[in-house]
Amino acid sequence: MSFHSPVELQLRVGPTVTVPAVGSFDRFTGQARYQVTGDQVRGSFIVIPEMTPGQDACAVRVVYGDHPAQPGDERVDEPRIRRTRVRGECGPLTVDALPGIPRLDVRGQWVRADGTLAPVPRRTAWSLAEIVRAVAAHWATRPNREGLVRAAARHASQQPDMPGQAARQAAERELESIRAQIAEHWAVLQRLEEVAQAPAPRLPVLPRVVRVDFLDSATGQTRILTARPTLNAHTGTITYSVGAGARLHGDFVVGPVRFTQDALPGGVSVQLGSAPLPDGGRDNEPVVNGLRLRGSWNCTNAQTLTHARPALVPGIHRADDPRQPLSDSAVGRISSVIQALAIAYRDHSDVDALRLAAAKSRLGQLRQAPAQAVAELRQQEATALNRLNASLEAEAAFASLSA
Repeated sequence: MSFHSPVELQLRVGPTVTVPAVGSFDRFTGQARYQVTGDQVRGSFIVIPEMTPGQDACAVRVVYGDHPAQPGDERVDEPRIRRTRVRGECGPLTVDALPGIPRLDVRGQWVRADGTLAPVPRRTAWSLAEIVRAVAAHWATRPNREGLVRAAARHASQQPDMPGQAARQAAERELESIRAQIAEHWAVLQRLEEVAQAPAPRLPVLPRVVRVDFLDSATGQTRILTARPTLNAHTGTITYSVGAGARLHGDFVVGPVRFTQDALPGGVSVQLGSAPLPDGGRDNEPVVNGLRLRGSWNCTNAQTLTHARPALVPGIHRADDPRQPLSDSAVGRISSVIQALAIAYRDHSDVDALRLAAAKSRLGQLRQAPAQAVAELRQQEATALNRLNASLEAEAAFASLSA
């Protein structure tokens, strides 16, 4: 750094108080140096123009101390106010609208004798603010102010971290991220629209009674389960009413996996009981060995399902007291029936039509989240685009300053 044309001057820090200083500037970087030589305040203050491209307001940073000989926190000729050595910088300060001393945030640090740092004492901070404000106010009146701003712009444009470039790149990344999220949600909406435009499925006519193979958990032998199926056309599910005597009877609602965001639901779910009841249970919940059972099961990968796997179906408990464990025989029997009915649904000849019916019934619910997300992201996109355009304009304005 090479400062030229030193000028002796008096910095006005109060209505009747001035502090002597020597001012000089670097015509290559646009920076100005004020070497204060008062009795109570001594040291260098570097003023760095930071005119925001695209705006009329001119701002500066005021750095405490001259440029160091080697990179590091310590600077040459750091200011000393009375006996307190200070380090740091403040700004940006709008030189044509400088704040009063109480509102001027000098953000300095006290360098103790052992080199440790501490907050600047209040009295010292007030004196530091007076000097900083006086330096910035004097800089604002320099006749070569515009030249210093342009020199600073030219110098900054030659640096790897050109001002405005980082802001533009950040805005571009933000906009790219937002648009990628919009694309994801929009793809979901498009898949849902394909389901909505698909012709209404031709649903099957179910027989009065079906007989389903199931694995008797007690003997390990395959047996026949008799049930009365009822088609729930709107949801694409089938309610199987099982009446296997006193040991097991009740309703099972079987369909695609219920809690999925897929446009066309896959897998198989089995819900114990049919219509919901006010107490949280369901109508005609299955009874096994005299115990009323409650719960549901979702199998997302139905192709792996067999009569023997999984050995036990989770998520089933006693309706009267969920904390009480079920006997092994009750768990085995209800698991065998659930697996058998899930396989029957999976292998149904019209399962694709049933899944389409289920998909159409969920369209309104599934559209809400992605549609709301797209609407919110569109607003974010507009804001990010405005930010990017402002960054591009600022970068262009900055380039014009350095021309």
